[in-house]
Amino acid sequence: MNKDKGTHGHEGVPYNVPLFFTVLSMQGHKFQRVHSVGTITDACEGGIEIMIDFPVQPGHVLQWDDRHKPGTLHTAIVKWSLEEEGLYRGGLKFL
Repeated sequence: MNKDKGTHGHEGVPYNVPLFFTVLSMQGHKFQRVHSVGTITDACEGGIEIMIDFPVQPGHVLQWDDRHKPGTLHTAIVKWSLEEEGLYRGGLKFL
């Protein structure tokens, strides 16, 4: 993951994997669950970097199914995000 490479000490591997994500967040006192399409652009042992059409923010939790292990659910927290041309790039740390 490019931004966190120094933090985790892991070198990222470029990816281009489209996935369906579930974004979990709190809006005031209301719990929000939003389904969104995104792409994993980079992966390392500690997390992934994604591009997604939902405005993810640090603290949001994302879940998605493992493409290689049906029935396995991944969960990660957004550590950073940037808006880029109508999409959002985010760095996620696995939970």
